Amino acid sequence: MADNTDSITFDVEGMTCASCALRIERVLGKQDGVESAVVNFAGQEARAQVAPGTDVDALRAAVDRIGYDIRPLAPGETRETPTERYAKEVVYQRRNVLLAALLTAPLMVLSMAVDETTATRWWQLVLSTPVVFIFGAQFHKATLKQVATLGPAMDTLISVGSLAAWGYSVWALLADEPLFFETAGMIITLILLGRYFEARAKGRASHAITKLLELGARQARVIRQGEEVMVDPLELAPGDIVVVLPGEKVPVDGVITSGRSTLDESMLTGESMPIDHEPGDRVFGATVNQQGRIEVEVTHVGPNTALAQIVRLVEDAQATKAPVQRLADRIAGVFVPAVIAIAIVVFIGWMIGSGEVSTALRNSVAVLIIACPCALGLATPTAIMVGSGRGAELGVLFKDAEVFERARSIDTVVFDKTGTLT
Repeated sequence: MADNTDSITFDVEGMTCASCALRIERVLGKQDGVESAVVNFAGQEARAQVAPGTDVDALRAAVDRIGYDIRPLAPGETRETPTERYAKEVVYQRRNVLLAALLTAPLMVLSMAVDETTATRWWQLVLSTPVVFIFGAQFHKATLKQVATLGPAMDTLISVGSLAAWGYSVWALLADEPLFFETAGMIITLILLGRYFEARAKGRASHAITKLLELGARQARVIRQGEEVMVDPLELAPGDIVVVLPGEKVPVDGVITSGRSTLDESMLTGESMPIDHEPGDRVFGATVNQQGRIEVEVTHVGPNTALAQIVRLVEDAQATKAPVQRLADRIAGVFVPAVIAIAIVVFIGWMIGSGEVSTALRNSVAVLIIACPCALGLATPTAIMVGSGRGAELGVLFKDAEVFERARSIDTVVFDKTGTLT
């Protein structure tokens, strides 16, 4: 990676599958001034290495043309935590799947467990319509974006399959033919259940980052005009003098100017025994002062502290892609158009072979749904996110995602007396 490039992190909105992330990544990578781009579907963010002076608005416009929105994050900008974001997603998807299931359950009973009458046929239409068009709206909206930009993705398979089953069933209802309303309803409900589990998995993984951030001090005792004043650590600036009393956390990184004490630095070094410190020694935010009163001159605050860099390391590991994930993304990118083409061939083949629209439709819809490669595009990034998050909880930090694959070749692990991996 070139040293004369800038790194820009974007919040990404509108992604619903790994194919979406791959499309954004391709578009960003083709823009003038962009050296490389990585889009993390699990983390809903993009990171680009760009040449100095690159027009960020042009990058946003390019991504907007394919139906997504990216917003650059300013250095040190306070943003919604991943845990908060995924908590909202869990609530949203749980509501959708529960309401869809409440309608799909009686729909399945009417279609399979009771004698068919004119009333039961019309009730199937009534029950399936809100499932397909209200609770399944997220798939159809995503499909419209994908089709408009000639980039079909996984949502396209779900949308086309459910709409084909529902549309055919409306015709069959009027023509007194077999119905497949339950197929459309069950497709949407089961995929919604998958989205709910997905949101829960990503939320649990991102919780590790939030727990790291919570290690920091909530307030700092700073000397202003000769008096000690309590302030938010983010209000401190290099050169300020903060006072840390016994039992308190050091709020930021700095150098001791007065006082002696021992500090518990286990969260940073793994060393269980407190370390003696005196004037001139460096101290780090989130470490705990054990004994004496010390005064510390601030050197690093906010995103420049050691704790923030640890958090950034975890985020970087979750944002990078292992070789197997890049392979999965490439496969997912061509898989969707191929599946749609195969479904069309299956429909035509069954129409020629059987002459029955219902049989041809049923088999083509089965191809669309069964072949939906959600696991292919989701399993790898989610595994990396969960693994790096769990590692952070246990004090193990991964530099990037490639480490997960390279770890299988390790045959010797060397620890020092503190238990820190060397």
